Amino acid sequence: MTGSDILASAVDSLAANKVRSGLTMLGVVIGVALVIILVSLGESAKTFVDDQMRGIGFGRNGMVIHPGKMDPPIEPSKLRLEDSREINRRVPEVLDQVPIVVGSAYIRAGNQEYKTSVRGFTENYTELVNHRVESGAFLSTLDVEQHRKTCVIGQKVKAKLFSGFDPIGETVRISGRRFTVVGVMEKKGEMMGDDLDDLVIVPITTAQDLLDTDKLNAVLVWARRTEDLPLIKERIIEFLSGRHMRKDDFHFHTQEEMISILGTITGTLTAFVSGVAAVSLLVGCIGIVNIMLVSVMERTREIGIRKAVGARHRDIFLQFFGESMVLGLMGGLSGLVSGVALAALVMTRTGLPVHISGWAVSLALACSLGVGLLAGVYPAMRAARANPIQALRFEN
Repeated sequence: MTGSDILASAVDSLAANKVRSGLTMLGVVIGVALVIILVSLGESAKTFVDDQMRGIGFGRNGMVIHPGKMDPPIEPSKLRLEDSREINRRVPEVLDQVPIVVGSAYIRAGNQEYKTSVRGFTENYTELVNHRVESGAFLSTLDVEQHRKTCVIGQKVKAKLFSGFDPIGETVRISGRRFTVVGVMEKKGEMMGDDLDDLVIVPITTAQDLLDTDKLNAVLVWARRTEDLPLIKERIIEFLSGRHMRKDDFHFHTQEEMISILGTITGTLTAFVSGVAAVSLLVGCIGIVNIMLVSVMERTREIGIRKAVGARHRDIFLQFFGESMVLGLMGGLSGLVSGVALAALVMTRTGLPVHISGWAVSLALACSLGVGLLAGVYPAMRAARANPIQALRFEN
């Protein structure tokens, strides 16, 4: 028998029992789909985090200093504006830094009032972070030094309060205090769950006055070279610990650490679901073995007739082995289609970039073929070894 004959015979035989063949493949379908879904989601999540970091300009040379020893902090922040300024002076490997104060307040323009996020930044924010001004200007050095009541608003705030006209130069009230709008930020969307269009930016000194605090929520630090980050971290720990804090009063996050944390989470999930996938593939393998043995028994007289008219052991073996391989391959392809479709649906619904892992697809198909191969050997050998005389006398 040629390869095309074996394939045609296998397809015809499986088509004659569609329901049984479909149920037999179910374990393989589930196992393959699980592998593709989980691996693709894990890689998509890593790509998402990396893109989000790059999207706001926080690259691999960036680091965040957070107050407290964990997220979220359980104790009040001890980070101060003077600390961030001293980092530039005392750590030469630091390119620059941006201190951050975060709060919320009602902003009013005319009869319109809207609650939004208030962010306090220094004048170098737009130089270091990929978040630009669309119209007007950003904060100046004098704005920060003199605690001026100037502000830059996001696109959502503009739409809520100034629909239809230019807000530059207009007066707004933030928590009852008069501010002048000097700029509007470009549309940026959400970054790591943070809506960068729904905010008002004020000088960091003004933000501290407005929110009645002298502390910082975080400090963004950029290294001149990525490889200097460990040294910078050590020097900042030494410097801050020597001022007014203990080592457990602050902690650090880098882009690599965030991706590593995500990798640990997805790795644990991968291990768990891989076990489920392995069980599904094992069940699929057992199912194929079982159904092929049933098929051999049901077609015993057919085997006897074929051998009587000259079919060789090899022909009989390949006939049943081919059916097993087709079952495995069809299960793999069905699982591939299901896995890709479900993974793409989940990514689209959750806002993750659609990314289907090529190596997961290859691994899943290889597993399905391996299942078909392993499951088909014994039933095919049993069929090939059948005695033709006894086979002809066999009655179901």
